[in-house]
Amino acid sequence: MDATTVWKAVLTDLELSLSKTYFAGYIKPLSLISLTETEGGVVATIMCPTRYHVQMMEEKYGKHVIRAIERVVGQNCTIEYEIGKETSLEMGGGLPLFQSIPKPATILGSGSHNLNPRLTFDTYIVGSSNNFAYAAAQGVAKSPGTRYNPLFIYGGVGLGKTHLMHAIGHAVYTDHPDWDIMYISAETFGSDLIASLQNKRTAAFKKKYRAPNLLLIDDIQFIAGKEYIQEEFFHTFNELYMSQRQIILTSDRPPQEISRLEERLSSRFMGGLMVDVQAPDFETRMAILTQKCMALGLEVSPDLISLLAEKAVGNIRELEGTLQAILAKAHSEKRPIDPDLIREHFGAASERRNHRVRPQAVINKTAQYFSYKVAELTGSSRKAPLTAARHTAMYLLYEELSLPYVQIGELFGGRDHTTVIHAVEKIKEELKSNPRLSKTLADIRHEL
Repeated sequence: MDATTVWKAVLTDLELSLSKTYFAGYIKPLSLISLTETEGGVVATIMCPTRYHVQMMEEKYGKHVIRAIERVVGQNCTIEYEIGKETSLEMGGGLPLFQSIPKPATILGSGSHNLNPRLTFDTYIVGSSNNFAYAAAQGVAKSPGTRYNPLFIYGGVGLGKTHLMHAIGHAVYTDHPDWDIMYISAETFGSDLIASLQNKRTAAFKKKYRAPNLLLIDDIQFIAGKEYIQEEFFHTFNELYMSQRQIILTSDRPPQEISRLEERLSSRFMGGLMVDVQAPDFETRMAILTQKCMALGLEVSPDLISLLAEKAVGNIRELEGTLQAILAKAHSEKRPIDPDLIREHFGAASERRNHRVRPQAVINKTAQYFSYKVAELTGSSRKAPLTAARHTAMYLLYEELSLPYVQIGELFGGRDHTTVIHAVEKIKEELKSNPRLSKTLADIRHEL
């Protein structure tokens, strides 16, 4: 068996046995460059993009790859590693930390698209917070216009909805290069409609928007309350739908929660498949940070990635912004990225919040978020939902304001400091696997 055939079989094996996140982040970037038979079995030479990948293979994933190769070739296996990129940026080195990113290409004409070339399925990190949306997106990409039409993707800001839309577009265009694929925002749709009315070019407007084989519209909630725009979109939607042309929409909330959205549009949006994208959990945050560091040519230890993922709780955009801020600080101060620098960054951010936010505001906002009275939140009831809300408030007081455990306990009816410690640790542990909790914390932080 040649190396290419063996590696395809190995990847198929590992994709079934490892989580999607780890497979995409640590296994998929590797390649098997040679397979040499020896008296004791085979020696597999594997190309890794960075030294960090070699480290992860040696510490965690190499054993899985060895077993998979042994299952495929039926012989004992040992692995040797090579690094594909000889010039990688060491943390704290003198080379530039940032690389320029090419602007999205715009292609016009028949068989066309205006998609961002960086937003593909290959660059999309899958985790428990988005795996259903990812599966639905792949289903649409394989059978556009027949299944899940429309596909309605909803979720908070910066969680990857637009990335999924573009990924579908790229996959469809690969299979159907003669198709016209249009990506726009709902705001652009409205602006174009108004301009066409002013210039008496409504026929050209209708031709433009009813021609695509695949129409991708971002932030559809922005047409709510705009009567004429909703009227025109209703007819555009019907024309495309009746022609079995795929429609994909994103929004920050599900259709039934979009105020002043016409019922006939809401019912059509709900007539397809609705999927939500939530805030990334701990494992997904680790994978996202790992991918971003790789893209910048940085080698970051798993411990540092873990520390960053633990502290940077929020949406993907905020996660990327935090990483860029830390890299900029390291670059400007000519310091290596280490735990001290990371804690320093989050400590400074927390200190800035401390000057603006009072403890009572945290308690008030948390009570309001969970629909409790402040007296209930700080009271003695041990009902499970109320206790969960109380733990959330204690965690925020500790993490955001750096209040001592004893002081937090006093704010909650004189509770013992060990109770507060338990609450904080419980939330920390739950954050590793509960994306809904991450979103809850992000929402309350936003309110503060």
